Amino acid sequence: MTEWFDLNDAEEKKLIATFMSRVANLRIPDPESRIPGPAELWCKARLIAQWDAERRAQRPLDLMQHIEIGGGLVAAGVLLYWSLPHLFF
Repeated sequence: MTEWFDLNDAEEKKLIATFMSRVANLRIPDPESRIPGPAELWCKARLIAQWDAERRAQRPLDLMQHIEIGGGLVAAGVLLYWSLPHLFF
């Protein structure tokens, strides 16, 4: 029933020992360190959500700005090409 838990391989034992030594060496936070309160965490979460919403709303506008600049340059080039025969003759 518990065959999946039996460690038969030396490599598995080594990996587990390495992991457990890493866990043992983890630093515990300083008890005097300030832990933010729930109100502060809620305000931060709302601020991040608002920034994300603003970024998502601004993304299409930023894309359209590049398209408008490209379209304007193409239109200027086409108008220049059409007006060349009238400029020199």
